[in-house]
Amino acid sequence: MLALGLCAYVLLAILLTLLDSGGGRALTVFNLYSDSPACLATIVLCMAAARSAADPAVRRTWRLLAMALGVYCAGNVLNSTYWLFHRDPFPSVGDLFFLAFYPLVFAAVLNAIRSASLRVPWGRLALDGTILTLGFGAFFWFFVIRPSAAAAGGDPDLLKYLLTQTYIALNCLMVMAVGMLLIAGGGGQFRRRTLVLLTLGFATMFLADIVWAMSKVTGRYLPGGISDAVYLWSYVALGAAAREQLRGPSRDNTAAGAVDNALVHGLPYAAMLVSFLVLVYFNRGDASGPVTVMTMIIFVITMLLMVRQGAIFRDDVLLREQRAAGLVEARYASLIRNASDVIAIVALDGRLRFVSPAAERTFGIRPEDLVGRNLLDLWVDADRERLASFLGEVAATEGRAVGPVEMQVSSGTKRFTLETVGSNLLQDPAIGGLALNFRDVSERKVLEEQLRQLAFHDPLTLLANRSLFRNRVDHALALARRSNQQIAVMFLDLDNFKNINDSLGHDAGDCLLRAAAQRLVKCTRSADTVARLGGDEFAILMEAIADPADVERVACNISESFAEPLLLDGTEARVATSIGVTFSRSDDTTEELLRNADIAMYSAKAAGKGRHVVFEPHMQERLRERLRIEEQIGRGLEGEEFFLEFQPVIDLNTRGLLGVEALVRWRHPEQGVIAPGQFIPVAEESGQIIDLGRWVLIEACCRVRAWRGNVAGGQGLRVAVNISGRHLQHADLVADVARALQVSGLEPGNLVIELTESTIMQNTEANLARLDDLKALGVRLAIDDFGTGYSSLSYLHRFPIDILKIDRSFVSRLTESGDGPELARAVVMLGDTLGLETVAEGIEQEDQVQALLALGCVAGQGYLFAASAPLDELAGSSFASRRAELWEGHAPDDPLTATGRHRRPAFRRPRSAA
Repeated sequence: MLALGLCAYVLLAILLTLLDSGGGRALTVFNLYSDSPACLATIVLCMAAARSAADPAVRRTWRLLAMALGVYCAGNVLNSTYWLFHRDPFPSVGDLFFLAFYPLVFAAVLNAIRSASLRVPWGRLALDGTILTLGFGAFFWFFVIRPSAAAAGGDPDLLKYLLTQTYIALNCLMVMAVGMLLIAGGGGQFRRRTLVLLTLGFATMFLADIVWAMSKVTGRYLPGGISDAVYLWSYVALGAAAREQLRGPSRDNTAAGAVDNALVHGLPYAAMLVSFLVLVYFNRGDASGPVTVMTMIIFVITMLLMVRQGAIFRDDVLLREQRAAGLVEARYASLIRNASDVIAIVALDGRLRFVSPAAERTFGIRPEDLVGRNLLDLWVDADRERLASFLGEVAATEGRAVGPVEMQVSSGTKRFTLETVGSNLLQDPAIGGLALNFRDVSERKVLEEQLRQLAFHDPLTLLANRSLFRNRVDHALALARRSNQQIAVMFLDLDNFKNINDSLGHDAGDCLLRAAAQRLVKCTRSADTVARLGGDEFAILMEAIADPADVERVACNISESFAEPLLLDGTEARVATSIGVTFSRSDDTTEELLRNADIAMYSAKAAGKGRHVVFEPHMQERLRERLRIEEQIGRGLEGEEFFLEFQPVIDLNTRGLLGVEALVRWRHPEQGVIAPGQFIPVAEESGQIIDLGRWVLIEACCRVRAWRGNVAGGQGLRVAVNISGRHLQHADLVADVARALQVSGLEPGNLVIELTESTIMQNTEANLARLDDLKALGVRLAIDDFGTGYSSLSYLHRFPIDILKIDRSFVSRLTESGDGPELARAVVMLGDTLGLETVAEGIEQEDQVQALLALGCVAGQGYLFAASAPLDELAGSSFASRRAELWEGHAPDDPLTATGRHRRPAFRRPRSAA
């Protein structure tokens, strides 16, 4: 729109300039400043062209042109202001702007030529530039520069004379410079038409400037004349050049491009013609003289040489085209000869007219033996009919390729798959038939089948994988809805599978998974789908369930089957399975069915493993509650909602305080204090027990270290901290304990680490190494709830244990008839045999204390003595006072047992008389 507006404005301004007879003040002012709006519009178009250019050199060229026009506009405004006040502005301050205009334009031209350095033939450009300079230079010298210098020779104003001659010389040079730009062809994203318009615009401006300078020399210049109208017209060409640049990459049609090229390549010849015309002009007075005659002869010979050069150039172009066509033909022939695909040209009746050499590798027949035969004869049975149908479709389709279509063909005993693409080239005179491309894709089809097998089957067990299982469940659900039947889904997890990997290695674990898969297949029906979902998780789909009891019988069979050990390279391994069972309902989706089976399996593991559980709706609510607690545990750790209480450990004989056991509690912001049984199992399963255990270690050590100063003889008080199995197995427990001791300043011998019996018996060799590292720190080790799990006496003897804690279930049966006292006695005797001290848990009655003392148990804890409470309450208890009495008379370095009892009796000094 701006370019069109510029054209309209220039036409109006030229009309008003030519019609102005000096009659109106407003018209005079308009004519004086008429070129400024046109120049400003051209500057805006140049800046827009600069922003749109992707090539940095083109962007820089347009910016230089915009700057050049900017200084030129400033000079015009100053000169017009001089004329407005009836003063001749030559010479004036505006000439400084005009003189700055030429270097900027020259820099733009040079930048455009340099940007073409990668594709401009510099030798030819130098030759063309020399011809252009000499030809047009002679013209400008004889017809412009020398006459103007002679006309101004008598001017007494030296400055005016020098400026005039400078302008004339600069304008002549710039006309030749833009001609050189046109010959060079520009660079980057310059369009040929853009360069033509730039050359036309600046040539018009410079020629108008020459006319202005000549009129200044003769003293006949007045503003508003023909030269000003020519100035205005130059902006139209410059604006059109910027608009061409804004259009982007060249879209010139062939005819326009040919015209532009003819004009550009004809410039050197035009320069030669101009130089001859100059010569003829100066010899016109002596037409019959030898110089004039020879000049005309040389001119005619030169013209004939130019015609001859054009003919040679045309023949050379034809020869190059023939060579290029031959090269292309040879290239395509070589490509077809060495192509792995079979390329054939077939007539409408199926007769082969051309076959590429690859046919011998594919069909086992030489190409020359195939030509003339019917293509349909190579196929048999259904594939022959399919090929005939394909050829008919290709013949009926024009303008696009048909296919690909896969068909099988036999060659001797070999049968392979071909992928066929066809195009209708009947209208192509070079082909005149149906072009077919055959590609052997047999290996790809085999690979696709292998990938399909891998995509839907587990590579280790060869069972269905998760994707195939989901697909089978989708299909079974749809079928069950239509037939009003029921399906069942089982999720199975191998209990304690990680112990096999950790103790026997991953190869043994893989062998176990394969053996488990075979056992599951044997326990299920042939119509059932058995899948491995990942890791040690399996799934079973049972369709067409007549009786839900049948499903439970299969689950029981699986549990009984896994009660028998699995043989792994001569080693027996025992694993149980936790099985979750769910039955479909009419409105169940696949996601819901799989989720329910997973929830049921989780419930089976939570119920003690090695069993099967059928899904019930309330299980989902329990799962949501578990997830909610799991989320709130993380927030509770961040919000410091957990706190510790401590239960005293008492010397059963003296009733003195030996130490405390740290017990974690949770003060929930909404539910109040939550019992450990509600959140400890969740934290254990989610892994949050590790962070919680680290906090308990540091908090317990720091609290007891600060508290024991309030208890007489408090330096020997022990603090016991329970450590979870996950913390022992999956985290750096040794580093956590060392950090807690360092932060709190507690002596290592006063910290008791309690581990459950079942925890240390898993992954025994690795646990033994960890316990040795803990013992190296100097801390005490205790087995908590001893007697409720499974222990190997050989491993128990190797573990660096200091204390056995008798489970409350044995203590509660001490006063009952039966084998209760004997079980407790066995535990105490085992401790004595191994050199360990025993601590009884859950003491609630006095007669239990007497029974324990009779058995040889040294310490205990329970509600008989005190419930868990803050440390401040324990400081004032009778047990702390009793400790103070018993501690008197012992030296601070007297040796203590693992539970904190003195090994030697107290030495009491006699009291002196007052």
